[in-house]
Amino acid sequence: MATDAKMEAQAHDIAVRIYVELVARNTEIHQDSVKLTASAANMAMLSLRLSDAFMQAEAEALVQKEPKKAHALQGEDIASWMK
Repeated sequence: MATDAKMEAQAHDIAVRIYVELVARNTEIHQDSVKLTASAANMAMLSLRLSDAFMQAEAEALVQKEPKKAHALQGEDIASWMK
């Protein structure tokens, strides 16, 4: 349960960072006006989806990085090394 809360907090943090970056890249500031070239709601939904995709890709990469168990050593195997 604590892991789920930690994962949700991490996903939220990533989404917030993505959202801030999207807003910064889609905002035009002039002397007397500010123009947001994309909908804030759309950018929020996009940042959440991108965050979920990132978390899933990261989890899959970590699984791929784990060592593969190819062979189970038996006592006879170790004994044969000692001869």
